[in-house]
Amino acid sequence: MVYGYIRVSSDKQTVENQRFEINNFCERENLTIDGWIE
Repeated sequence: MVYGYIRVSSDKQTVENQRFEINNFCERENLTIDGWIE
């Protein structure tokens, strides 16, 4: 199983942006996220 881990540590970061970038990475690397940890 592959989990996406999202952690926001500053006001400039958002959960949505991190999820978007992780999804982009997974598409490039041919990975599928099975679940998310926020």
